[in-house]
Amino acid sequence: MPDEKKCQVVCLGDSITEGFGLKWEESYPYLLQCALGDAYKVFNAGVTAHCVTDELLPDGRVMGLPYVRTERYAQGIAKKGDIYVLLLGTNDAQDGMLDDGSAVDPWGNIFSKREHFIAHYERILRDIRGANPGAKIYAGRPTPVLECIWPKHQQKYLDVILEKIDEIGRRNADVVVFDLYGTFREKGDTWLHENYQADRLHPGPEGARLIAQTVYGLIMKDV
Repeated sequence: MPDEKKCQVVCLGDSITEGFGLKWEESYPYLLQCALGDAYKVFNAGVTAHCVTDELLPDGRVMGLPYVRTERYAQGIAKKGDIYVLLLGTNDAQDGMLDDGSAVDPWGNIFSKREHFIAHYERILRDIRGANPGAKIYAGRPTPVLECIWPKHQQKYLDVILEKIDEIGRRNADVVVFDLYGTFREKGDTWLHENYQADRLHPGPEGARLIAQTVYGLIMKDV
C-alpha cells in the first residue's frame, strides 16, 4: 500500500521516542508500527536531549536544545500526519546541575523557564494544526524519573511539568492527554528498577513496549 494511502502517525519527542540506549527495533515507534500493521505508517521524529522550551539567555545564546529547532521536528510537521503522538517534557524537568554537583549551568537550567512551558508546548500544537487541522493529537505525561545518574534530572521537577501538561489538556479540547507516568508507576518500584536503563532515566526494552502498547490502545479506541 503506498504511504500516501496509509494513516500517517507521527511520534514527536525526545530520547524516549527516538530510542536512546535501545536497538532501533526496540524503540516504541517501531513497536507501534508492528502493532498497527500495514494500514498505518509510523514516523519516528524523536531527537535525544531536546526540550519543549525555546528561550534565550541574556547574552543571546539559545538555552538547552529546543526541539522545534531540529530538522527532525520540521520533518514530522511536514508529514501532515493524521495522528500526532507527543511525548515531551522530560528534558524541561532539569536544572542544569553539572554531573559532579558543583554548580548549575544557566544554559541547561531549562526548569527555570517553566512558567513559559505551556506557551512553548502550545506552539507545537499550533504547528500541528497548521499542518493538518483534522489531526488527532495525543499528548503523553512523561515516564518517571528514578535515581538518575545525571543530577540535573529530578522527579520533583517532572512533577511540575506533569501539572503543566494536564493544564494544556484542559486548555486544548482537541488534545487527548494520556498518562504514561501513572501507567509506569502502577507497575511498582521493582518493575521500574528492573526495566529502566542504568541511567535511571530511560525505559529499557520492556518500558518501550509498554509505551507502544499504551499508544496502540489509544489509537484503536478512536478508530
